[in-house]
Amino acid sequence: MKTILNILWLLLSGLWMALAYIVFGLIACITIIGIPFGIASFRIANYALWPFGRTVVRRHDAGGWSAIGNVVWVLVA
Repeated sequence: MKTILNILWLLLSGLWMALAYIVFGLIACITIIGIPFGIASFRIANYALWPFGRTVVRRHDAGGWSAIGNVVWVLVA
Protein backbone atom coordinates (compact mmCIF):
# COMPACT_ATOMS: atom_id res chain seq x y z
CA MET A 1 0.00 0.00 0.00
CA LYS A 2 2.89 2.36 0.78
CA THR A 3 4.29 1.87 -2.69
CA ILE A 4 0.99 2.75 -4.36
CA LEU A 5 0.62 5.86 -2.20
CA ASN A 6 4.20 6.90 -2.91
CA ILE A 7 3.75 6.55 -6.67
CA LEU A 8 0.49 8.49 -6.55
CA TRP A 9 2.15 11.19 -4.43
CA LEU A 10 5.14 11.36 -6.78
CA LEU A 11 2.98 11.81 -9.86
CA LEU A 12 0.54 14.33 -8.41
CA SER A 13 2.74 16.68 -6.41
CA GLY A 14 5.88 15.11 -5.00
CA LEU A 15 8.05 15.67 -8.05
CA TRP A 16 7.24 19.38 -8.31
CA MET A 17 7.71 19.91 -4.58
CA ALA A 18 11.06 18.12 -4.63
CA LEU A 19 12.24 20.16 -7.63
CA ALA A 20 11.33 23.38 -5.81
CA TYR A 21 13.30 22.30 -2.74
CA ILE A 22 16.28 21.36 -4.90
CA VAL A 23 16.26 24.76 -6.63
CA PHE A 24 16.06 26.53 -3.27
CA GLY A 25 18.89 24.33 -1.98
CA LEU A 26 21.09 25.28 -4.90
CA ILE A 27 20.34 28.97 -4.36
CA ALA A 28 21.02 28.64 -0.62
CA CYS A 29 24.36 26.92 -1.25
CA ILE A 30 25.69 29.97 -3.11
CA THR A 31 26.62 31.64 0.18
CA ILE A 32 28.64 30.09 2.98
CA ILE A 33 25.96 30.97 5.54
CA GLY A 34 23.26 29.28 3.44
CA ILE A 35 25.02 25.92 3.02
CA PRO A 36 23.39 24.31 6.09
CA PHE A 37 19.99 25.45 4.84
CA GLY A 38 20.77 24.11 1.37
CA ILE A 39 21.69 20.71 2.80
CA ALA A 40 18.48 20.70 4.85
CA SER A 41 16.56 21.60 1.70
CA PHE A 42 18.07 18.63 -0.14
CA ARG A 43 17.01 16.33 2.72
CA ILE A 44 13.46 17.70 2.56
CA ALA A 45 13.45 17.21 -1.21
CA ASN A 46 14.40 13.57 -0.69
CA TYR A 47 11.60 13.20 1.83
CA ALA A 48 9.13 14.92 -0.53
CA LEU A 49 9.85 12.41 -3.30
CA TRP A 50 8.98 9.26 -1.32
CA PRO A 51 7.32 10.21 2.01
CA PHE A 52 5.15 7.23 2.96
CA GLY A 53 6.85 4.68 5.19
CA ARG A 54 9.38 7.15 6.64
CA THR A 55 9.39 8.74 10.05
CA VAL A 56 10.58 12.13 11.26
CA VAL A 57 12.63 11.98 14.45
CA ARG A 58 12.80 14.95 16.81
CA ARG A 59 16.27 15.63 18.17
CA HIS A 60 16.31 16.83 21.75
CA ASP A 61 19.96 17.88 21.58
CA ALA A 62 19.42 20.46 18.80
CA GLY A 63 19.75 23.51 21.09
CA GLY A 64 19.30 27.20 20.51
CA TRP A 65 21.01 27.35 17.14
CA SER A 66 18.35 25.06 15.76
CA ALA A 67 15.61 27.47 16.88
CA ILE A 68 17.44 30.40 15.27
CA GLY A 69 17.89 28.36 12.09
CA ASN A 70 14.17 27.57 12.03
CA VAL A 71 13.29 31.26 12.29
CA VAL A 72 15.70 32.13 9.45
CA TRP A 73 14.28 29.23 7.40
CA VAL A 74 10.70 30.50 7.80
CA LEU A 75 11.66 34.09 6.92
CA VAL A 76 13.79 33.23 3.88
CA ALA A 77 12.14 30.18 2.43
